Amino acid sequence: MRTLARRLGTSLAVAGVLLVVYAAMVVFWRDPVTSIYTAYEQHEMSSQLSDTFVTWQADARRELGVPQPTAGTHGGATVRPEVSSATVLSSARRLAVKFARAERGHTGRPLGRIRISRIGLSTIVVENTDYWGSLSKGPGRYEEGSFPGLGQTTGIAGHRTTFAAPFRHINSIRDGDPIVLQMPYGTFTYRVLRHRIVDNGDWSIMRKVGFDELVLSACHPLYSASHRYVIFARLESVKLPGARDAVRVVPGSAAANAA
Repeated sequence: MRTLARRLGTSLAVAGVLLVVYAAMVVFWRDPVTSIYTAYEQHEMSSQLSDTFVTWQADARRELGVPQPTAGTHGGATVRPEVSSATVLSSARRLAVKFARAERGHTGRPLGRIRISRIGLSTIVVENTDYWGSLSKGPGRYEEGSFPGLGQTTGIAGHRTTFAAPFRHINSIRDGDPIVLQMPYGTFTYRVLRHRIVDNGDWSIMRKVGFDELVLSACHPLYSASHRYVIFARLESVKLPGARDAVRVVPGSAAANAA
């Protein structure tokens, strides 16, 4: 009887220590259990997204009228003709319309990759923001929002404590920081304008503002869903596959309006 009691006591002590360690990891890092699941999902989505990139990059080159890469050109190291800024931005818009039509509403499908150097983030973005079907895999695009290149507001939400916590350090992002959305049809670089803390039910953050805007949101404060920490960024440049250089988007210009 005493042996059983000792074993039970030891088991409870070990369980208590493990629980404390787990809680400490959640508080000071992130939930390790759900993060393993998200890492697996990200790995599974990477090959699917690579195939999507190949398809849409070919479409982008056709849209611009530039040669497709051929065998022996090391991934497209062919001579790239110069394309006007207006052509690039109008092509980006047409490609974005087609991409939105093909991908909108397919919950959990990988859309592209977001890169934020300030917080060391590089992760796949998925369609929609429901808890299990989308945000458990990575940051998700708000269904109410737009797609990069359409001149409207694109919104992306992400967790801060669970499922790899991609936006855990969203409050460390500073005004002026670049945020890159690498979509299959083009790369869109945004520049952070400002941040706000809003009520969880405040959907004014997604309103149209007259230019191509990126909105990032996450629960705030940590371990609470009462508010959201929101980053607002403006499109600065667009780089399409096949184009020689990125095109800078000048606010109020004809080229910007074309996008």
